[in-house]
Amino acid sequence: VLVGGLIDPTSAAPLHEQLGGDGLELRSWSCVPQGSGLGTSSILAGCLIAAVRALVTADTSIDRDALVHAVLRAEQMLTTGGGWQDNVGGIFGGAKLATSRASLPLRVSTTTLSVPSGATPLDRHLVLMYTGRARLAKNLLQNVVRRWYARLPEIVETADALTANAEAAALALEARDLVALGGCLDKYWQHKRKMAAGCEPDFVREVIAAFRQAKLILGASLCGAGGGGFLALVTAVPDAIAALRDCLSAADIQTAGMSFHTVEVDHDGLELAVE
Repeated sequence: VLVGGLIDPTSAAPLHEQLGGDGLELRSWSCVPQGSGLGTSSILAGCLIAAVRALVTADTSIDRDALVHAVLRAEQMLTTGGGWQDNVGGIFGGAKLATSRASLPLRVSTTTLSVPSGATPLDRHLVLMYTGRARLAKNLLQNVVRRWYARLPEIVETADALTANAEAAALALEARDLVALGGCLDKYWQHKRKMAAGCEPDFVREVIAAFRQAKLILGASLCGAGGGGFLALVTAVPDAIAALRDCLSAADIQTAGMSFHTVEVDHDGLELAVE
């Protein structure tokens, strides 16, 4: 409500006057479990801010760059931690590369990537596996920030490597090179484990190892802060969910609470409708 401009906290006018004498009810929901690592909280924040802005201005157009920064501000006010990557992922459609300079005020620049079509859609090589466990990102992120402020050499080097790997992943997408893309996802997971010690539970390590031994995947990483939530997979063959399930069964890995999900890239991004 504050970020959307519905009320002005510095105004001397009472709240009921700022609201025009009426109340406001906001309802939001998500089918994604809490602590999924998919950035749902940031995406929902973007939806709510866009809706409130439309209510205030009677304008349903979306300034996606401005909305990314508005969500960042809202999450800072809520002390939830995190960055802007989830905002970009949900607000902009398709595959994209987002960057920001090491300066304040922070400005995020987003470039949409051109991913060529092929005989087999890229979506069919992407799988999300819910691990059955959730973890609050804020706790993991606080430890990462502490280590960053300590300027530990390993953390600084890994931060640089994360940037280079993101650029390599963008090139792999534009070349439609699944092997290279899977390799980038693996590197990302290696870097994440260095940044946040303890983000890889033992059972996740066993699951990934089983998939690798069966040669079913080209890359894997837990989403978000790690520790649980969803495991993202680039599969060696399309439509691999049945084979992945069989692999876990053969490896005698407990799958209680786990679920597999197909992936479809949203090429439109956030949309706003008034009824």
